[in-house]
Amino acid sequence: MHRPALRTLLGARALARNPARRAMPTASHYHRTSNEASTAMRQPSTNTPRPPSRTGIAARIAHQLLAPCVLALSLGTSMSSHGAGPAAAPERPPAGTDVDETRTVAQRTRAPADCLSVVLEGVTVLLDRSELSRQAHAKPTQWKTEAERMALIEGRRAAALLQAAAPAQGSSPACHPVTQTLDGDDQFVVLAHLERGAAAVLPAGATQPVPSVAIRYLGQRCGPLCGRGSIMVSIPGQPQPFMVTHWWAS
Repeated sequence: MHRPALRTLLGARALARNPARRAMPTASHYHRTSNEASTAMRQPSTNTPRPPSRTGIAARIAHQLLAPCVLALSLGTSMSSHGAGPAAAPERPPAGTDVDETRTVAQRTRAPADCLSVVLEGVTVLLDRSELSRQAHAKPTQWKTEAERMALIEGRRAAALLQAAAPAQGSSPACHPVTQTLDGDDQFVVLAHLERGAAAVLPAGATQPVPSVAIRYLGQRCGPLCGRGSIMVSIPGQPQPFMVTHWWAS
């Protein structure tokens, strides 16, 4: 038997005795598999999420910082949404925006029989003590909704203003004067009554209330984290407001 034929025969017998040798990969197989793995590693995955851009991150940070600032100083706007007493105030312009709007709001033409008086820049504002008392006693002890939370805050404000008033003098009608300087909460109580038209307003030296007041909502933005808003109340025809309340800031 020739040698090539002998080698072929011996190789066939070896494969028959050890079948596992049939599946052994060749050198070319290793080379091809290595190239395929290397190519797969070089190709970027289409499912890899893109990192957020700097602009997107800055916008999210600005929103997170701005919202609490606007909310903290625009707390008085809740008076507009939920109201106090028998009538709710009209909706204010949105806080945190550029706005310059003036509204003429009719007020009481007579002083309340049981009143609380506040003097602001020479102008006397008379509030109904019975209405303040109802608001103070109607506040919930606990809250579960936003309306209940704001009713609790507004009731506490009304109660604090009632406590700040001195005993009534012997005038008619009997008014309990508030002689101390009003803080932010007190101002929001007075402002809410003016927005609802529930106050009587007397200019300096006058004996009869004016029929209406002008309420100006002024907001100015200068950037994502820059801006402020104020609410100014004045008597029509007078150049200066008698009440200026901080509305919002950022």
